[in-house]
Order: sequence, then C-alpha cells, then structure tokens
Amino acid sequence: MRLWGLDRSERRLVDPGLPQAARLPYPDGWFALATSAELKPGTVLNRRLTGEDVVLYRTASGRPRAVRPYCPHLGAHLGHGATVRGENIRCPFHHFRFGPDGVCVATGYGTPPPKARLATLPCRELDGLVFVWRHARHEPPSWEIEALPPEGFPEPYCVLLTRRDHPQDVMENLVDYGHFLPVHGYRLEVVSPPRFEGTRLETANRIRTGRAGAAWKISAASPVSRVVMQGLGVVRVQVDSPQFRFRARGWFCVTPTDPCRVEIRMAVALRPAGTGHGRLVRTLVALAARPYTWLAARDNAEDVPIWENKTHLAHPRLTKGDGPIGRFRRWAEQFYSEPLGSGAERLDEGPPAGRGRGG
Repeated sequence: MRLWGLDRSERRLVDPGLPQAARLPYPDGWFALATSAELKPGTVLNRRLTGEDVVLYRTASGRPRAVRPYCPHLGAHLGHGATVRGENIRCPFHHFRFGPDGVCVATGYGTPPPKARLATLPCRELDGLVFVWRHARHEPPSWEIEALPPEGFPEPYCVLLTRRDHPQDVMENLVDYGHFLPVHGYRLEVVSPPRFEGTRLETANRIRTGRAGAAWKISAASPVSRVVMQGLGVVRVQVDSPQFRFRARGWFCVTPTDPCRVEIRMAVALRPAGTGHGRLVRTLVALAARPYTWLAARDNAEDVPIWENKTHLAHPRLTKGDGPIGRFRRWAEQFYSEPLGSGAERLDEGPPAGRGRGG
C-alpha cells in the first residue's frame, strides 16, 4: 500500500479543557495504526493511540504484533531503538527479548529470563491496513472487523490526514445529510437508509445534483456507494460502476491519537469490472485510485475549518433534513465504557437495533 502524506499538520496535544474533549471520551474499538507496506518484516513503528504510545512490529515470519511501549525490566521505550530478532522483539537497553505472546524469553547476559512480559494489544491485518483493539477497561475484543475476499483487487493507495476532531463527530458526518450541499456542493441521494445492527451500520447512497461550480463532482449516472461502518473507527465502502466499467473498494479509518486529534487513513483500490482484461487495462484502472483518493481527501478538507472550530453539543436542535443524527448518537453510545448522559435530542426516529454497552 502506498502512503502519501497529504496533510502533515503539527500533531500537538490539544487543550483537554476544550468542550469537545470534555464531552466525549475516547471510544472503544478497532483503530488503524499503519499500512501493511509500512510494517515490513523486521520493522518497529511507534504510533499514538488515545493519548498513549503503541509499538507495532512484524516478526520474521510476517506476524504483525502490537505492544505497550515500556520494557518491564527497567522501563526502556521499545519504540526508540528496539529491533526484531526472528519472532522476538529485542529491547535496546539490555537486549532482553520478548516473544510474540509478550513473554520474556532471553536476557542480554545469557542468564535465565525473569518472569516478565510485555503488555500486548490485539492486532489484525486486513486489506493492507493494520488495526489495533483499544478498550478503556482493557477488555478483549467483543467484535471483529469484517474481512472481504480479495476479488482481484490490487494493493490499495492510501493517504494520511491529521485533523483536530473526535472520531464520533467525523463518523457522524456520514449521516449528516444536511451538510453536503452547503459544504461540498452536491446533494446525497440515500439509496438504502442506514440500518443499525449491533456494532454495524450499513447504508447506500450516491451523488445526484449540485450547485453551480461543483460540476466536476456530478454525474447523472453516478454509481452507488455501499457503506459499512463498524464502531467509530472503521468504514468500508464498495462501489460497482457498470457505466464506467470499474469496481472500487475503500477504507475510511479514523484513529484518535490525542485529545481532539485524529488521524484519518483513506485507502482505495480499483479494478476493471468483469473479467478477461489485459495487464495494461488493469494497471491503468489501478492507477486511477490516486485521483479517486485525492478527490475524497479534497472533500474531507472542506469540512476542516468547521470541524476544527466547533464544539460537540449534547442537545443539538435537530430538524427535518438533518439525517438520522439522533439515532446515530444513540447507536454510538455502545462504544464507550462509561455512560455519556442523555446525548442528542431524541426526535421521532425510532430506537436503533442492537443498542448496548461495552463495544
């Protein structure tokens, strides 16, 4: 997967006293921390997740692993100088080695290893992205990200964006139908209304009409995008376009790094519709993933001035045409370990399916 730093704004800590940070804590769930291409065998990466460092590494056999950063021996940070030796990660301080399960298997002196282990985090790899499970109470995963068959898709193309916002507000944007015309210049036709099923939200839509000056976004034959959201960190999008003879698969992943700071990874892969295409056609269609992703990133950038200067209202004054924001917020409550309060104003939308606690 190619990674292109489209927006590398300063990743500073945001004042936790801001209304948005005070209102919404970090959610539980799966969050993307790297691309598969970044995490090659023998690589060690240091990443941020919910205000803490997480160390990713890949063993010689190709297994991705995620651990808390500090060595239990004398506290060295593994994200700064640790190396991979076969299936083990080696601390830079005293060369203690830890196996894939976190257990200390050797010291740097040839003496018996102590009864010590690294704190490990559940880790999954899907479609060229590496996901890590986070839970405020350190509970194990209660659900899994849906895996899709390869279906002939090439390696996806990825962009990384850094924004000042919270995962819930970013995800809420997808069901905030009222903002598309004023902010993005087009209307969204809802082909299949959102279905809230446990930790899963599924919907389908397409772009229909837009204001003057937004013609580049509009097509009378615009394809349908089928969207699946899982938790508050993972969105999968599938597009089949017989008119333009391509199929697309994309990921939109939001990762909370620090208070009011998120990383957004957009990963897109394209292939020709149908079968029997030559290598040149497959290559040209695959390359189209780059402008496709750039356009999606441009859309996202239009939200930034609003995201970075607004607050999260516990009781928004919703109205007809907004979209199912109230229902979305009630569904989102399950991804927090502690109650959030009354949440959004409960309009006459009916209760969501699968409401619960503890992601």
